[in-house]
Amino acid sequence: MISIIICSINPQKFDAVTKMYTAALGNQQWELIGIHDAKSIAEAYNRAVARARGDLLIFSHDDVEILNPDFHGRLSGHLRRCDIIGIAGTMRVSSGMWVSSGVPYLYGQVVHDVIAGQMMLDIYGAPFPLVQDIQTVDGVWIAARKSVFSKVRWDENNFDGFHGWDQDFCLSAYYEGLQIGVACDINLLHTSGGSFDEVFLKYATRFENKWRHKIV
Repeated sequence: MISIIICSINPQKFDAVTKMYTAALGNQQWELIGIHDAKSIAEAYNRAVARARGDLLIFSHDDVEILNPDFHGRLSGHLRRCDIIGIAGTMRVSSGMWVSSGVPYLYGQVVHDVIAGQMMLDIYGAPFPLVQDIQTVDGVWIAARKSVFSKVRWDENNFDGFHGWDQDFCLSAYYEGLQIGVACDINLLHTSGGSFDEVFLKYATRFENKWRHKIV
């Protein structure tokens, strides 16, 4: 059983991503948990985890598209080897922005729709279908075993907005001894390039203050 958890305030995007997962998962057993009144991503995800019935949980943005026809096989195979997977991440967290660690620590690949119809492929590093021993992954798409949440939760006290929660959750899991991986063979289209404004920097600083004794 798979539980797909999506925060969305846009009915059109939510409808589109629901149809996408319906097609991607075919006849697999799954449920969709939509959160449409999130106080923060961390708060919403904690609320959804408490409701989830699945053994595998997917935390997904509402503006993504899975491009693999054999998505379920890749997902379940990777989660037999890892507790948590993402589609882009780093082996070395050095700041509140995961990409700042640079080469050779970054892994994964993502297609971005940056300007209507114009695609950009970001390849951080894809030497194997699955790269393990990752410290954190990008929150655009994260999958995890339900058992993970007996050890870690999303920190809704420090990350009471919409940034920083993903790095914090993964680094907490990493230091709990959980195995995190980047699935370089799960191909994802993200129709947003992200926002790195003052609000983002505020939560990046909050992350760095919380983890200053761990990050390099």
